[in-house]
Amino acid sequence: MPPQGLDELADALRPLVFQLYYVTRRHGPQIELTITQASVLRHLVSAGHPMRMTELAEAEGVQLPSMTNVVTRMQRLDLVKRAPDPVDGRATQVHLTPAGEQFLQRIVQLRNEFLSHRLSTLDADDRAAIADALPALRRLVGKEGSSWSAAPRAGTD
Repeated sequence: MPPQGLDELADALRPLVFQLYYVTRRHGPQIELTITQASVLRHLVSAGHPMRMTELAEAEGVQLPSMTNVVTRMQRLDLVKRAPDPVDGRATQVHLTPAGEQFLQRIVQLRNEFLSHRLSTLDADDRAAIADALPALRRLVGKEGSSWSAAPRAGTD
């Protein structure tokens, strides 16, 4: 029986989205990133240019010291590098390294391959239903995917 109200729909959707994310995430390179680290890589790729630490912290909804810790761990993995902001030398910019870009491309490739395989096991009607739901899911997530100002953050990396 399909969910009747908004609360029931949310209760049915939440564990499915989490499980899909969790299962897909396991199918990637052995160096696992935290959600925040992966999101920082995504922000840097989407921006197409280096970003200030303060911009990344704001985008992730974390304090600057937390973002500094995230970037430090990522720098140790050679995924990003830091440099002074050419406009304001007091600020720090975060640059995606070639290794970081390759790493992210590999994660995306492996996860897409995994999902493609799983989708191939469904019949055409199920695949069409998933495709039809994508626009609504995009609207549910929102343009940024992180605009949950009314919801508390569960913690930071």
